[in-house]
Amino acid sequence: MYNCPNCAGNLVFDIESQKLKCEYCSTMLDPYEYQKSQDAEENDMFGVTVYTCPQCGGEIMTTNVTAAGFCTYCGASTILDSRMRDEKRPAHIIPFTRTKEDCRKSYSSLVRRALFAPREFRDPEFLDRFRGIYIPYWVYNYDFSGDLHLKGSKTYRRGDYKITDHYSLSGEVDARYHGLTYDASSSFDDTVAAAIAPFEAAKMQPFTPSILCGFYADAPDVGNDVYREPVLNSISQDSIERLSGVPEYRSSGADMPSADEFKNQLRGSSMNLSSEEPACAYLPVWFLTYRKDDRVAYAVMNGSTGKITADLPVDKKKYILGSILLAVPIFAVLAFLITMTGQMVLTASSVLALLSLVIYGLELSAISDKDSHADDKGFAAAGRSAGSSGSPDAGDKKAEKGVLAAIRKYGKYALLFLVVLLVFPRLGLDYLTGSGNLTGFKIYGAVSVILLLGALVFIWALADSETAKKNMVLQIAGSVIAVGASAAILVWNPVSDLWFYGGSILAAAGVCLSFLGIISKYNILATRPLPTFYDRKGGNDRAK
Repeated sequence: MYNCPNCAGNLVFDIESQKLKCEYCSTMLDPYEYQKSQDAEENDMFGVTVYTCPQCGGEIMTTNVTAAGFCTYCGASTILDSRMRDEKRPAHIIPFTRTKEDCRKSYSSLVRRALFAPREFRDPEFLDRFRGIYIPYWVYNYDFSGDLHLKGSKTYRRGDYKITDHYSLSGEVDARYHGLTYDASSSFDDTVAAAIAPFEAAKMQPFTPSILCGFYADAPDVGNDVYREPVLNSISQDSIERLSGVPEYRSSGADMPSADEFKNQLRGSSMNLSSEEPACAYLPVWFLTYRKDDRVAYAVMNGSTGKITADLPVDKKKYILGSILLAVPIFAVLAFLITMTGQMVLTASSVLALLSLVIYGLELSAISDKDSHADDKGFAAAGRSAGSSGSPDAGDKKAEKGVLAAIRKYGKYALLFLVVLLVFPRLGLDYLTGSGNLTGFKIYGAVSVILLLGALVFIWALADSETAKKNMVLQIAGSVIAVGASAAILVWNPVSDLWFYGGSILAAAGVCLSFLGIISKYNILATRPLPTFYDRKGGNDRAK
């Protein structure tokens, strides 16, 4: 705790003035001039109070003595079990420049555009739960210079001749990439970190513990070698884009290397690549947690730039009401502009049912990737298993081989392609324009059954966790029945149109049921498994 030298009150970092401010007498102090004796600059460690959440085990650090009102990671209402711990001093810090009021405004603006967001997301009391946390990041600095040799060509026509000029292009590259940041905390998802990037490197200052007053911080537990490859990928991609914009290269049709080829050049001797040892920096992030059952949703804002991202589930009641209000004018327009036979209506219903199965399967794949932290290098590098993400069914993804792996990787694209083929070739156009015949409808029904079987295999292959399988049979039953009934009626081709319109109503009801299932799976996808950190070692054990 930092005490005011005038009244011994608690000092906190004031964002607007960028100074330490006493909560009682409003004394203002320069954070770099006011230092506690045990926090002198020559000391490589600084003391913090660590609060451990009793529900998820998440740890946050603070220089103050006041515990947070709720856990930033899981949304629990209290944080207990305080203890003192020395942490290795980071090299840099970017102080908060965006206030909690800025968070409220940005988040409210974001939610206003999300028409189907749950009502509680607009609750002022909920918006007051933003917490400021300093997230540890590794800061990478790379320099390289050297000669670049490219081939180019330009083709033009002169009279009856087509002429191609070939060029040998040479240039010198001298580049500096400084201040590239990647989060060093396994508890901060890489996808969230990427969504609020970049931070303003120009605002980076030498670290002093007093700037943490009034905020919380997480300790680094991801080594700085984890992101060296992504850093080089980013540098290579940006370099190619910049070189492609050079007028001389562009006008000469320079054959630019791919990002991977340029990265290989960087690793060679021709580019004289050099780098500094990555330094740890604390960067400001505003965190808001919404918890429902065993899932959590985050709203995260860059405390320097104000860039915000949020997990926004859908309120089913609002979605149903909005769909009804939208369906009425669409139905009226179609009724006046297009004349559809019973066969056409039934065909359209079965196509919608097949598409709903494809969308459902894609969501299952995305849920699997999200719950297993497939895109989070820091999570895996910290030695944590997907089972510790809070999902009772999540486990380490094993290498898949054979048919199942092929289905998971390519099945969704193949199935979507087949559904498109069902609609757009001449056969499909004949149905939609009313010129179909009995033989064509029988073929259509048979193809629908084949596609249905393919969709079921595809969905079954992707449902590899209890989270994905929950209520799956009920949620896809509507579309399965819709496609099956539509195919049977089209093959049978009864004389009475009542069968076609009855089948269309049944198919439409099935599609509606499946779309409710899609919304349920979307709400799972829009949230995250409840985290547990009991296996984390914490501190700076893995930092380098």
